[in-house]
Formats: sequence, C-alpha cells, structure tokens
Amino acid sequence: MIADNMAQALVSTATKCFEREYDPDKYTIQKIFFDYFDDFLKDPQVIKNTVRPVVLEEVKKMLTCGTIDAGFEIYECPNCHKSHIICYTCKSRFCNSCGIKAAKIRANTIAKNTLNVSHRHVVFTIDESLRPYFKKYRDMLSLLFDSARDTLMYVFDKMNGKSKTFIPGIIISLHTFGRSLCWNPHVHCLLTEGGMDQDGNYKRITYINYESLRKSFMKVLLDKMKDYFNKFAPEESKMFKHLVNKLYKKDKNGFYVNAPKMKNKNGKDATVNYIIRYCGRPAMAQSRITAYDKNKGTVDYYYEDHATEEYVEVHEDVITFIKKLVQHIPEEQFKMVRYYGLYATCERARHKLKIKELIKKLANKAILSKVIKEKHYRMSLIETFNVDPLLCSCGHYMEYIDYWVPYSRRN
Repeated sequence: MIADNMAQALVSTATKCFEREYDPDKYTIQKIFFDYFDDFLKDPQVIKNTVRPVVLEEVKKMLTCGTIDAGFEIYECPNCHKSHIICYTCKSRFCNSCGIKAAKIRANTIAKNTLNVSHRHVVFTIDESLRPYFKKYRDMLSLLFDSARDTLMYVFDKMNGKSKTFIPGIIISLHTFGRSLCWNPHVHCLLTEGGMDQDGNYKRITYINYESLRKSFMKVLLDKMKDYFNKFAPEESKMFKHLVNKLYKKDKNGFYVNAPKMKNKNGKDATVNYIIRYCGRPAMAQSRITAYDKNKGTVDYYYEDHATEEYVEVHEDVITFIKKLVQHIPEEQFKMVRYYGLYATCERARHKLKIKELIKKLANKAILSKVIKEKHYRMSLIETFNVDPLLCSCGHYMEYIDYWVPYSRRN
C-alpha cells in the first residue's frame, strides 16, 4: 500500500480525472440520494420511526460507489505519462450497478449446478393484510422461504404417491417490492418439473395442482406465523388469530399462486433468464427514472401495472421516493436467495454420488453457454462500449502504478 502521506496527492489527481468523466445530467439513484439523503434523515416521520442501522450503512456505501472516496487504482502511460484512474465499487446490495453485476455472477454460479431439465417459475403471494407484519418483524421474512419450500415438497410427494422419497430442485428468491415500489413481500421459485427418487433416478412430473399449492401454502404460512407470534411476540398473538379466522373465510381458495410453464420447453434459456431477472435484482432499474429536478425536489418514473398491464407514470417528491426505496434494503446477512432439495448444499452432500451421476446424465452445458459470465472492468467496457480504458490516446497501453483505499476498507 502507498504511504498515507502520498494519499492526498493521489486523491487530488484522481479528482481531476473523475471530474472529467462525471455527467451531472444523468439521472441516477446515487445522485438523488447524494442530493437529498440528509434531508430524508431530517424528515419528521423518519425521525419518529427511526432509521434501521443497515439503511445508513448500505446508503453510505452506495454513495461512494465508483468515486474516489471508495478507493482507486492509478494507471499511467509509459510513453506520454498520461494518467487514468479506476475507482472501486461498493459491493452493496442496495447499489443498482453492483446489484446487477452480482446477479450476473450469481447466474453463472447457479447455472453450473442446475439440471438440464424443464423448470417452472412459481410465484407465491400473500394476502395484503399480512404485509405490515413482515415489515414490522423482518426476521419473519424467512417464513416465506420455509413455507414455499414445505408446500412444494408436500405437493410433489403427494403427486408422486410416496412420502419423503422424491426430491425436486428448488431455488427461491424473495422480493419485498411490487412494481410501484410498494411493500409487497412475495417469493419467486425456480422449480424442476420433476425430481430424484430414492434410487437416484430422475422422474419428470409436468402436472401441478394449483388448488393444492394455494391452500397448502396458505395453511403452512399462517401456522408458522402463529407459532412465531406465540414464541416471539405474544402481544400480537390474539389479534393475529382473529385475522387468521377472517382470512380462511375470505380466501377460501388459498393465497394466489402462479406456476406457468416456461416458454422454452427444455428450460435452458428460460432458466438463465429467470436467474438474472429474479435472483437478487435491485428494487428499481434506474432506466425507469424519466426526470429529476434537484431544485424542486421531485422525481418522475414509470412502471407497468401488473393487474391492468397499463403504463403508469409517477411524479412525487424525492423524500417519498427515498422512503419507498430504503424500506426494501434487507437486514445484514439476510439471504435473499436460498436453495432447497437437489439444489441445496446439504442435500447434495447427503446424496453426493447419486446427484453427481444425475448431473452427469443431465449435464447443463447449454445453460452454461448462455450465461453472461463474470467480466472484469476492462473487458466489460470493451464489450459494451468498444472502449479500452487502458489504451492511451497516444496508442500505448497504460501500466498499473499504485492504489489507495480509505481506512474504513483496510481490513
């Protein structure tokens, strides 16, 4: 590491390089937070409800992403001595650019272990009256994973006609947001259309009983929530039991569950598209922001209504916009994507030889060829913009000189 007394000079040089590349007119969530996050913290409602520590930490990291405050590397042309810096990224789950990259890396990792078989995209939702509980008791979000897993295992065992001998592959991703950025916790599941029997053979099952899925998921989730309140929040227990009775009368067919067949019958392209789109993606794509007025404190964005499929334009003040986004920041170390059945690490360990043979038999080479593999900063720019950041204007390639990181990242 360079000596600390040289850091100030490097930061000064880096600032000049950074200012040349900065585009003040580009609408980004990072810029909006940079301009208004302090005002958000002073909002009376925010002060009253307090801000979760993880929100402060993740926003702090996101604000430094790609800037000299996050640290940087310096490159210099050996011919004309022109310098160039590459700023480090924040790796925050709240950061849009880092989140998209992480999703692509995850797609590559997951695809290596998925079977080359047909999959279903299953979506489990909950009644609107239950949503506030999951926002108040955020550790209860794990119950959505557990309930979806138990439901799928139960339904598949029931269809197979044999108990505890049929194991499908399941990847579950939690989304707490709807398209309008409202608080709407639900889970997306990537499910194999079949599973492994006790002899290590893969058996395909194409028919899924929707009624069984809906009713089973509703019962399993409500039972788990009742157990949670009895154990951790007894003051909520009595009121919640009354709500449960109302829900059984209201939702006689169970909670809404959708499990359409993927368009690609062999599931190869569809599997990769699912992983990239649903596994850990940010709550909102920056491309949806159509206008931002710093002086007036307003932001415009759009979304497509899921029910009506109508294009909806939203114009609102920035503080409200920030409130909507930060509510979806997960707690530290909370896993938003989880693996079960054939795709679970523990299950793979217990049935190592059988699954090894199954994967060999159902090799997923086609999926691997479709996945967007991890690329370094330089290759990403070359492929995306046809620009090599290390190619100097004089025609020579720049060489690595040194780097600097702030004390907070020197671990």
